[in-house]
Amino acid sequence: MIITKLIGGLGNQMFQYAAGKSLAIKKGVELKVDLSHLNKDAQGVYTQRTYELNVFNLKVAEATPEEISDFENLNSSKWKRLLQRNMPNMFAKTYFSESGNKYHPAFETLPKQVYLDGFWQSEKYFQAIRNILLKGFELKNEQSKNVQLLNAKIKSGNSVSLHVRRGDYVNLPSANNFHGLCSMDYYQAAEKLLQEKIGDCDFFVFSDDIEWCKENLKLNSRMHFIEHNEPACIDMYLMRTCKHNIIANSSFSWWGAWLNENANKLVISPEYWFKTIKSIDIDILPANWITLKS
Repeated sequence: MIITKLIGGLGNQMFQYAAGKSLAIKKGVELKVDLSHLNKDAQGVYTQRTYELNVFNLKVAEATPEEISDFENLNSSKWKRLLQRNMPNMFAKTYFSESGNKYHPAFETLPKQVYLDGFWQSEKYFQAIRNILLKGFELKNEQSKNVQLLNAKIKSGNSVSLHVRRGDYVNLPSANNFHGLCSMDYYQAAEKLLQEKIGDCDFFVFSDDIEWCKENLKLNSRMHFIEHNEPACIDMYLMRTCKHNIIANSSFSWWGAWLNENANKLVISPEYWFKTIKSIDIDILPANWITLKS
C-alpha cells in the first residue's frame, strides 16, 4: 500500500496524488490518501485547506488512522528518517519524507509499502502515467451553460490563459515572504514573446483577485477577465483548454498548463518559483517550458 499525505490547495493535492498514484501503479499496490493534516489548525502559518480532489473523475481511498499510525511509528527519530530517505531500498516498509525541492531519484527505489510526506512538485515523479492523469483529472460533473459557452469561445481562437496569483501570497505574511509575486514586467514580457511567436492572440485572465487585475493589469492585447461564481476548479479546466499558457508561481496554474493537450502549446513560466529560489533549481518546470524574469 502507498499512502500519500495531502496538504495545501488543489494544485498541491494534485501533485501529491499524482506522485502516489504513479508509485502505486509501478509497484502494483493500492493508493490511499491521508486527509488528517488538512483538518489541523494552521495557526496563521499557512492557509487552511479542505479536501479538493473530489471534483475530479477519480476513485480515491482514504487511509484509516490505524494505517497512518503504523507508518508514523517509522518516523519517530531523526536517524530513522535519514536512513529511509537515503537508503529506502533497505526497508520493506518506509516513511519517505521529501528533503528540499528537487526531484529525488531514490523515489524510484521505494518498496511496496510507503508513506509519502512531501509536495513532489516535479513531473519526473509521474510523467510515465500522463495519459492516466489526463483522464483522472477531468471534472466529473457536467459544466454549466455559461462555462460551456466560455469554453467554446476559448477554443475558437488563438487563446492564452494568464494566471495572476494573489490571495494569501499578498494577505498572509509568511506566504508573501516565502512565495513572492510575479511582477507586471513578467506578464508584459510574456505577452510580447507570445505575440512574436504566435501573432495576435486573446488573453484570458484568471485570478483569485480579478478586480485587482482589471484595475492593474496593462497589456496591449485583447483581454477577457474570467468572472463567475463557479468553483475554482473551473478556472483550471478552462486554462487547460487554452492553446497556450502564462502561469504564475502557483501549482494551480502549473496544472492548468500541464494538463493542456495542445501539442504545439507554449508555456511561459516565472524564473523564480519561490522568492529566493529559481524554478530551474527545483525541477518544477518541464524542459520545454519557457522561463522569463519574474
